[in-house]
Amino acid sequence: MTPGQYILVVDDDDDFREALSEVLVDAGYPVQQAENGEVALAKVDEEAPGIVLLDLKMPVLDGWGVMERMRGDAKSAAVPILILSAYGFEWEAELLGAQGYIPKSVGMDEILERVRKAAGPPPMRH
Repeated sequence: MTPGQYILVVDDDDDFREALSEVLVDAGYPVQQAENGEVALAKVDEEAPGIVLLDLKMPVLDGWGVMERMRGDAKSAAVPILILSAYGFEWEAELLGAQGYIPKSVGMDEILERVRKAAGPPPMRH
């Protein structure tokens, strides 16, 4: 991630989304949140994130739809996507172009470690 970029956390589970966002902010990452795919795409359209952490099963527009639309848009096609899911969709995530799959069951510390590997260190604060 480069300075000025943010992590977009997309999940319809308010408690999980808030908790993960708090962990990421505490680690130094700028974060924005979206509760469904439509809100996520609006944020991506406004300003492309450095990385997207995306749940697959959501109302309004699910994670598969978000990935398909992001990959079809030149502005967001190269944005890395990590799938966060309680379900075993790893092979589907890779097929649709996700950079990785993280089971929600691994816990926040492991999720943070995998995000660090994918996103790099948090941007420097001024």
